[in-house]
Amino acid sequence: MASIYDTVPNWSTATTYSKYDIAKGSDTRLYYSVIDNNTGGPNNPVAPANLGPKWNGYILLNGNLIPNFWWKASYATEASFKPKLIVNQFGNGYQQRIKDGLNNNMAEFSVSFQNRSEKETVAILHFLNERNGHQSFIYNMPTIYNKSNSSLNTRFICPEWTSNYISYNNYSVQAKFLEVPI
Repeated sequence: MASIYDTVPNWSTATTYSKYDIAKGSDTRLYYSVIDNNTGGPNNPVAPANLGPKWNGYILLNGNLIPNFWWKASYATEASFKPKLIVNQFGNGYQQRIKDGLNNNMAEFSVSFQNRSEKETVAILHFLNERNGHQSFIYNMPTIYNKSNSSLNTRFICPEWTSNYISYNNYSVQAKFLEVPI
C-alpha cells in the first residue's frame, strides 16, 4: 500500500484508477479519484476542466482553483467558537465588551473520520500533508454552521491531525479545522 510520502505518479491513459487513488494532473496539481474504474481517453488528462464526477481535490471558484477537502466526516464532529473580545473593566464590576477585529468569531471543528480503509486514510492524510497546516482549503461544514449562503465562502486550515490504526484495513483520522478569513 502507498504511503502519504510516496511520489505521486502523473496521470496516465494506460492506468485505471480506483477510488481514492492520487494522480498528478497535467497542471502539476494533485487530484483524487472519486470513483472506481476511473479511466479517460488520450485527451482527458486530469485537469480543472475534468473535476466533479471523476476527480476531486479542487473547486473552480471565480476563476481560481481552491483546494477542496471532499471527504465526509463521521457523525462525531464537534464545533467550538470563542469570540475574541476587548474587555474594559470599570469600577463596581461594570464592563465594556467590544469585538476584536472584523473576523472575531471563527469556527473550530474537531472532525473525525472513523472506520476508513487504508486507501482512503492515505488519501485524507496526503491531502492534509500537502496543505502542511498553512494552505487554506474549502471544507463543506455542517449546514447549521454556514455563515453565508455558500460554504464555498468559508476556508479552513488544519494545523494538527492524528491517525489511528484500529485493525486490518480499518483506520481513523482526527483533525482540527480552523476557520480562516478569506
